[in-house]
Amino acid sequence: MQQSAKRRIAVRAVGTLLAVAFAASCSASVGSKNVSKDEVAKQASTALGKQIGREPDDITCEDGLKAEVGATVRCELTDGGDKLGMTVTAKSVDGDKVNMDFKVDDAPGTDDSTDPEPTDAASTGTGGESVSRAEVARQGKAALTAQVGKEPDAFSCPEDLPAKVGAVVRCQLVSEGKQYGVTVTAKSVVNGRVSMGFKVDDAAVG
Repeated sequence: MQQSAKRRIAVRAVGTLLAVAFAASCSASVGSKNVSKDEVAKQASTALGKQIGREPDDITCEDGLKAEVGATVRCELTDGGDKLGMTVTAKSVDGDKVNMDFKVDDAPGTDDSTDPEPTDAASTGTGGESVSRAEVARQGKAALTAQVGKEPDAFSCPEDLPAKVGAVVRCQLVSEGKQYGVTVTAKSVVNGRVSMGFKVDDAAVG
């Protein structure tokens, strides 16, 4: 019973880490401009194993992955009796090599590939029980730059972010002379790494 619970937690950790923080990636050789579904599943299992320390029980894919940038295929991850969907995307193609990203759904029965979150996110290690305000600001600035393609003029946080799932701090960014509030949330804490979500307020505060 306890072992089963631990395995379910591990599956949820996979979903959180890869869907909210970083997508694992790898490359595979192609044949006839297509990566076979078995090869996609094999590469996904290896990538996820590196991400969380062990491979899931099983991964199956609906079809092969076309060797075209932006091509996607849906797969299913099974671990400890739980199942989660996963979207595999061809990020780049270099000759006969296809670089793939693997994004696990947040929850069973959801397809995040067509419904992205309105927040960006980052992940950082923490040596204690919180992420320093300077590191939160650095990660937030980098994440928002990646999201909108332009670096904000300033990004600051008044306090550290506790390394606890659900912990929240309010930060502030300045862009083009306008100030916006930013809600930073600790999405997950796994092996000393805190995955953070950043949500910018709709309206400027000044």
